[in-house]
Amino acid sequence: MKRVALAGLCLGSTMALAACAQYANGQDAHHPTTDRTGPLPDGADASCIESYAPQAVSGRSFAFDGEVVKIGPSISDRGDGGDLDLPGVTFVVREWFSGGQGDTVTVDMQAPAVDSAYGVGSRLLVSGEPRWGGSPLTEPIAWACGFSRYYDAHTAAAWRDASRG
Repeated sequence: MKRVALAGLCLGSTMALAACAQYANGQDAHHPTTDRTGPLPDGADASCIESYAPQAVSGRSFAFDGEVVKIGPSISDRGDGGDLDLPGVTFVVREWFSGGQGDTVTVDMQAPAVDSAYGVGSRLLVSGEPRWGGSPLTEPIAWACGFSRYYDAHTAAAWRDASRG
């Protein structure tokens, strides 16, 4: 009986240490995309006017590190022929790199792919522009082409450094 209890204690300790290692590396054990890095899948119709680089993120109107808490209707569609029908993705913001403040923000983004590119609980690095002009978070839309990415500590540090100029 003592061996079973000791084995359970060791297993529990090992799992706790693994979770601590993920936090130490800047990752969260609970978010569903913790094992993914790089750009979000853009889809075949993405048209890029600028190539991604961490320094180029500083040229975007907004950039942040956030966790998806809700996926709902578009916030930038106007009900006309120019609608993109992108979902409005609400984030709890962990860090603003530029263009915003506050604890939450909703941004129109490419829809999560069938392979669950992201979902509620996903931690992402997001940057973009106001769709129709104006202040950074007036009907914001996330840029594709690598400008919105899965979270990793190294890329977040590069965005932070680039935002400081």
